[in-house]
Amino acid sequence: MYALILVIGVLSSGGVPIGVTSQIVGKFKNLDECKAAATQPHATAPAEDISLLTMLGSRWYCVYSGAK
Repeated sequence: MYALILVIGVLSSGGVPIGVTSQIVGKFKNLDECKAAATQPHATAPAEDISLLTMLGSRWYCVYSGAK
């Protein structure tokens, strides 16, 4: 199984990194399914626009989450 994780950097008002948070937004049987979901806006994301989040410092990761 693979998990699609959204990692969001938290910045201060001066643009200094002050923290990070993450959210699992989907689970998939194989890496190809996970990668496909990460490239499709509105597929599994809780956000309106994946490309906007990427511009703001957020990143998508597909990670192995162990056997079923």
